[in-house]
Amino acid sequence: MSEHPTSGQAAEVTRAVYTGDEPNPILHFLQRPRIVLILLAAWSVMTVLAEIYTKTDVLINQGGNEINGVFGGLAFGWQGIPLAAVYIYSLRDPVKHRPVYWLGLIHMGSLSASMLFHAISGPVGWPSIFAPLPISVGLGVLCFLHLFAPKEHPETVVSTPD
Repeated sequence: MSEHPTSGQAAEVTRAVYTGDEPNPILHFLQRPRIVLILLAAWSVMTVLAEIYTKTDVLINQGGNEINGVFGGLAFGWQGIPLAAVYIYSLRDPVKHRPVYWLGLIHMGSLSASMLFHAISGPVGWPSIFAPLPISVGLGVLCFLHLFAPKEHPETVVSTPD
């Protein structure tokens, strides 16, 4: 009998089913170094867009109020631009630029803390952090996992004869 099914034989179809024993495919994909850097860069660009387009209801709506004060101009500093540039630059060799994940962890941690602080103190409503807070925490977790998860490729140690 041949290995290939003929017209009279039914071909058995096998499907890949996630059983839970193997790593989660979505989390495994998101933990790839370049994917983490792309997500960090995209989120940094999104923060700049939110600071640029303040008159829309989609990103930030100031309601016609101005931001005043001696240092009021620092509220929209577009700090996401240099951060996105660092993340994009590190895409070339994520292993060589591994400390950039510390930057991402600090960046997402401070961004999350800032959102919580402003939501608790009152100038920002809870609905305004409903989407950005979980995304920032999630990106911080991806950076944390990348920094502290076991490495797939152990570093090669060359021993020299004594």
